[in-house]
Amino acid sequence: MEIYEEKIQKLINRLRNLPQNKNKSNDELRKQAEKQIQKKEIELQFSGLKDEEAKKATLLYNKYISETFFESLAERSSLINLVYLEILKERLQREISESGTVPMGLTEKLIDLDEQIIKTKEKLGMLKEGEELTFEQKWNDLEEKCLKYYEEHAAEFYSKCPYCSKIFPEILPPEKLEPKVAVWFKNTTLYNQEVFELYHQKKITIEQAARIMGVGKNYIELQYNEIFLKEKNDK
Repeated sequence: MEIYEEKIQKLINRLRNLPQNKNKSNDELRKQAEKQIQKKEIELQFSGLKDEEAKKATLLYNKYISETFFESLAERSSLINLVYLEILKERLQREISESGTVPMGLTEKLIDLDEQIIKTKEKLGMLKEGEELTFEQKWNDLEEKCLKYYEEHAAEFYSKCPYCSKIFPEILPPEKLEPKVAVWFKNTTLYNQEVFELYHQKKITIEQAARIMGVGKNYIELQYNEIFLKEKNDK
């Protein structure tokens, strides 16, 4: 993770020096940097293919990514494998077409590739593309993926209450939720005054503030605008 962040920061710094990026925010530059790194990593996965095949594989991969939601690294790895198989299938079909005959060995390889492609698509849930799914079916598919994610990341949905120190699940039925005044909010990990002060003085970026507090950038923006700046103005 640290190596990835170093790569991102170095690329952001290079992009910031380009004239066309002069007025872009840190968020915009980060998205641009992440896109470039992802593009290079995808191209690297298809480096064993011929140049034209690698370009086609990258386009096909991006097409699948835009059409279907793949939430885990394992699924994206399987998708790369699927694209690789489909490009090899095209190569075999081209070889058969150019030879003017149907060599038995190539035909068997083609059948084997077809089976692997179908199995991989089934595994990734991509064979439903041509079907007209009802809202209920789409909802059930999404619910299944959400439950699977929760099962694999259950520990991330539990927190320690800074007021009573009890462990509690962050996902609760709505009927069990009650509005309470958070008297313990200030001076905890939920609102770190020093971090917001450093961010206000531009000594750290919003990305660094978010990483220090273990939250998203939206959380930093909200607390900075709604609490920190209002308190500054009141003073």
